[in-house]
Amino acid sequence: MAFLRNTWYMIGWANELDIGFVHRTIVNENILAYRLSDGSIAAIEDRCPHRFVPLHKGRQIGDVIECGYHGLCFGADGSCVKNPVEGAIIPKAARVRTFPAVSRYGVLWVWLGDPAAADPSSIVNLDFLVDPKRSTVQGYMPTRANYELAIDNLSDLTHVQYVHSEFQASEVFHKLKSEVFQEGNTITTRLTLPNGKPAAVYSNAVGGLDAPIDLVNEVEWHAPSVAILRVRGYRPGDRSESLFDVKSAHIISAESQGTCHYFFGNTRDFALGDHKVDEQIKQWQRTAFIEQDKPMLEAQQAFLGDRDLFDLHPVLLHTDAGSVRIRRALRKLIEDERDAAVPK
Repeated sequence: MAFLRNTWYMIGWANELDIGFVHRTIVNENILAYRLSDGSIAAIEDRCPHRFVPLHKGRQIGDVIECGYHGLCFGADGSCVKNPVEGAIIPKAARVRTFPAVSRYGVLWVWLGDPAAADPSSIVNLDFLVDPKRSTVQGYMPTRANYELAIDNLSDLTHVQYVHSEFQASEVFHKLKSEVFQEGNTITTRLTLPNGKPAAVYSNAVGGLDAPIDLVNEVEWHAPSVAILRVRGYRPGDRSESLFDVKSAHIISAESQGTCHYFFGNTRDFALGDHKVDEQIKQWQRTAFIEQDKPMLEAQQAFLGDRDLFDLHPVLLHTDAGSVRIRRALRKLIEDERDAAVPK
């Protein structure tokens, strides 16, 4: 399976480095990320070239990583900087690959393509994750499913009526309006549920569940796998001011063809600093994502195996328009990158 490489992938949350280094497989690359003494981020191949033991089995000493098997030490530039045996030669081949890495918006990003093309300004703007006027709750869910299946799940939120029915089902689901907008390679899907009582999950935001609202869900996709989900409630027919604004980032980094890393960060503009609400959201995340979405995605992947969803010619509904457009845009970007790499 081909992946987009000249792009930034999330490898973890920046606060994970507070307790040590981060190691994950991203697009079949084993990567170890850690913070240097100057505060910058280093990312190196998580594999000692001596006996191929993962370097995360070792330890960080200052700005170098010491292999836990035989003690070779590697710097942020990938070179072996120390052989623990005094006077022993360090072989020229004793080095590991490196990857450009930065921390932005509380997220650790790594670049897997041409290092010369790694421009941090191209990272999707997720400043709402660190906005002091919002409260943020983070999470992570390793998933045995292709990352595109997770994107499909996000770009068609009609699934919440059934998968998350006990706390997100809408009494006006039959009246929903589905729209898709595209600007360049940014694709937005909008789902509007008009003039209905709010679902249970929004009780803290509206102070009760009796008064009807217009509920607007928008998912803004950025290649290859960043989705910004915005959920707003309005008084029926009045878009002048929202009753609540919940904005979250869903970042799905491919691990392999059939597995992915699903990171999510939920932010809100109400109940700021309320730890009780934070815990309620964490419980909702555990229930909705880990107990409900994850088993559905993994069951889907188990059936598909190595096959692509569209190779099986699925029946398409009008609410699939966004996910279809996203898949086509992603394919085009991957093909263009592959073609550009072919010598002329």
